[in-house]
Amino acid sequence: MDKLTLVETRETRENFMDGHFDEEYEMPGLGRWIKRNVWLLVRLFMVLVFTFGTTLIADQFSYGLQDEAVELSVAEINAGELPAGLRNGDYVRITGTADVGEDLTPENLGGPESQIGISTRYSVAYFYFLLEETGDNLMIQTAQGLPDFDGGEMVWEGKFSNLGTVIFFSTTSEGLEVANLPTRQNIPVIETGDTPAAYRDLFPAYSSVIVVWVVSIFWLVRKRNKPFV
Repeated sequence: MDKLTLVETRETRENFMDGHFDEEYEMPGLGRWIKRNVWLLVRLFMVLVFTFGTTLIADQFSYGLQDEAVELSVAEINAGELPAGLRNGDYVRITGTADVGEDLTPENLGGPESQIGISTRYSVAYFYFLLEETGDNLMIQTAQGLPDFDGGEMVWEGKFSNLGTVIFFSTTSEGLEVANLPTRQNIPVIETGDTPAAYRDLFPAYSSVIVVWVVSIFWLVRKRNKPFV
């Protein structure tokens, strides 16, 4: 019989008086362990919260560290091929001409004549359109506004994704259908609003979250179940 069993047996015997148990005595169990380790659980909960926050910004932090964009070629896109090792979330670039309508008035924007799909939610608007060189094989996403289309080739760069992983997918599909644009989930998308430079501006905030997470782990290991005060 191990030491823990002997202690629990002794405590049970000491609390058994005159043929009945002491009403204030609690049998060993999970509830009793929780009461005895409240501060440990509080610290552990705080570590979990900061760990969750750190995992949310890990991809953004990694993306912000990318310097050189992966060049996408029109030939590869049209052949359904991608550069070796390319994955969602990578920084990419392609040169092409926006395939949009001539009349982009507010009344036509988002309709078939504009050839631009719009997805709006929480006062944030995302615009989708194709390139003349790649047709239905690639889509460009811009946020909050449209670029100044001059009818010529432009460089489009940003985060690589596909229609199945873009933000607000259901709303996006509806907007694409209204504009008579393809809705296949495997169509590659370049999210031009997400560039590494934009994320680097947020590095101070990201770094502070990571520092607090590390401190919370150190605090848990050092203090464990000691009361705050």
